[in-house]
Amino acid sequence: MKKVIVAFIISSLLMGIRQAGVAQSKVMDQYIEEGLKNNLALTQKNLSWKKSRVALKEAKGLFMPQLSLEASYTRAGGGRKLDFPVGDLINPVYSTLNQLTGSDRFPTIANVNEQFLPNNFHETKLRFIQPLFNSDIYFNRQIKREMVAMQRNTEAVYRKELIKEIKVAYFQYLQTQEVLRIYEESRTLLKEILRVNKKLVKRHKITKDAIYGAEYQISQLDAQVAQTQQQAQASGAYFNFLLNRDLAENIEVDASMAKKITAPTLEQMAGMEGKREELLQIQNGINANNQSIKLNKFNAYPKVNLVVDAGYQGFGYQFNEDQRFWLMQVSLKWDLFKGFQNKAKIQQSQIEQDILQTRLKETQKQFLLQQRIARYAVLSAYQTIRTNEKAQRQINEQLKISRKRHTQGQIPYYELLQTQTNYTNNKIQLAVAQYNFLIKQAELERAVGVAK
Repeated sequence: MKKVIVAFIISSLLMGIRQAGVAQSKVMDQYIEEGLKNNLALTQKNLSWKKSRVALKEAKGLFMPQLSLEASYTRAGGGRKLDFPVGDLINPVYSTLNQLTGSDRFPTIANVNEQFLPNNFHETKLRFIQPLFNSDIYFNRQIKREMVAMQRNTEAVYRKELIKEIKVAYFQYLQTQEVLRIYEESRTLLKEILRVNKKLVKRHKITKDAIYGAEYQISQLDAQVAQTQQQAQASGAYFNFLLNRDLAENIEVDASMAKKITAPTLEQMAGMEGKREELLQIQNGINANNQSIKLNKFNAYPKVNLVVDAGYQGFGYQFNEDQRFWLMQVSLKWDLFKGFQNKAKIQQSQIEQDILQTRLKETQKQFLLQQRIARYAVLSAYQTIRTNEKAQRQINEQLKISRKRHTQGQIPYYELLQTQTNYTNNKIQLAVAQYNFLIKQAELERAVGVAK
């Protein structure tokens, strides 16, 4: 029982490490599932993987025997002939023998006049071929296996990249929606300032320029809203594109994600578990190239096949016992010298092996650097959130005081407008910082290779 409890605690701690700073959302998870199911580019990757599997089946089929039906029919005339005076040579002898025996036991034989090209000749047969020893077939299958694994890893790479892109696109869309909400809130506050300014002008406590100033701020806000709406439409269209939906389809907003952010640490982020299939892709290339080296080395050995023919051949289609035949042969092909071509191919493959090994080491270091940069980017994004939260508390108190003093006519209108502008800008900066943190977190997950 104690072991079970300890295992549960360790599992919970690891889960906490993996999810440090990560906001969970059922809405986003559903969108990710939809994207993985419907994304056209991912579908293409999956089809490429299936195609490679069929190619592997084709390679395996080379080990199996081949059976084919082959038929030919020949008509010919002219050409070289065989002239042999067998009658002139034998008939005098046969005639003498007939006279001596007093019988016709020995017939008259005609001279032979036969053309070399067969006329009215057919051959109809079944051919059976079985490879007995062929190293090309074996190593070709091994190479195809590595290609299947490589295509699978290619699909996995794009799958994780797609998850990251869906998250980033969703966060960017939520970001624009939050900014629009803040602008709408700011419009309400500016209209209230405009209402108060009009009342103060009627009381002759301030001049009309206060009204114009507030109206100008509202018009400026409208321009910013129009620009942000355009950004929202673009980010929403891209998000729907990733999910293979109508570009204008409605997107459900889950604003709670920005409120669930927790403080990350380097230790927690360093404990995130993942896998980079890009490294496996390179390793698949190394393995396939190694099989190619072996293939070229084994070209020094012969290739042996068993061939069996069974059928009918003869003049005219009769298919009788006289035309029936069978033939079995073992064929051997041994390349004894090909101008050092195999040696050159082996050297090329060995150089390619060195290139791939170097690329593997370089990519490993690149990923370590990428993860390190991503971790510090997450920390920086979180610090920006805390800085803006502190500034928001300060500017919120300042705005309350400024409103009260403006209503009492103790400060000029432009000072209140400036405080209101600072308040709006700070709220926007905080919203941007929150969703930027979520974006950086998604990029860190991708850098580590965390699955969904």
